[in-house]
Amino acid sequence: MLNFSAAEVRYEPYPLMVLRPALDASTYDELCDNFPDISLFGPIRGYDYKLSLSEKFAAENYHKFIKENKPWNRFHGWLKSDEFIKRTVEFLKERNVDLDIDDSFESTPKRLGRALEAIRDRKMPSISPRLRSRFEFSVLKADGGEVAPHTDTPKKIITLVQTMIKEGEWNPAIGGGLDVNRATDSQYAFNWKNKMVPWDKIEVLDTIPFVPNQCTVFIKTFNSLHSVRKMNEKGSNALRKTVTIVIEKDE
Repeated sequence: MLNFSAAEVRYEPYPLMVLRPALDASTYDELCDNFPDISLFGPIRGYDYKLSLSEKFAAENYHKFIKENKPWNRFHGWLKSDEFIKRTVEFLKERNVDLDIDDSFESTPKRLGRALEAIRDRKMPSISPRLRSRFEFSVLKADGGEVAPHTDTPKKIITLVQTMIKEGEWNPAIGGGLDVNRATDSQYAFNWKNKMVPWDKIEVLDTIPFVPNQCTVFIKTFNSLHSVRKMNEKGSNALRKTVTIVIEKDE
């Protein structure tokens, strides 16, 4: 479903791709029209401007919505499939971003065969973990919403952020773009464990604007520092609506 052929690629300071348009127009409009109502979302503790609908937050509403809404049920099923994960990994490899995770796609017989061979050779079997995808509806309020600079948890391998706004629904002057950052303080230069970085310890190298039908794909690295600067549209009801898909190790 995602249009991987429409990719703009950057490799520094970490691999990041922008798909635009990410989905065919009819599919995108249908998903936007059926985006879940904000009343279904749950708050993120300590961040009253950020709401989530996922397997973790407001999980009962999440599962009910996915089950009952046909367009999202279909899209969700594809995003949770092995086909989607494989295609995403292939897309990255085609762009010279080889994550060396092909072993994760091996069949069960092949994995068992390699393990038995290692045992016969008196070696400890090494079995690569399977990969899985997680899916989350996210909303940031234009009145105070932000995402602090971070590099993502080590469990993540690939993150995809799909915008979910229609033409004219979001005023670019509000902000909401994804900032590509670099640490200005050397103590934050190596940040594998996802330590939050103070705003005054980063510089913004580039901003991916928040526009309709766009998917940003980036890799978890020791320096994959990114953020969304605070939006200060006082009294606004505008919502920065996205879907976040994470590909991670199934441990």
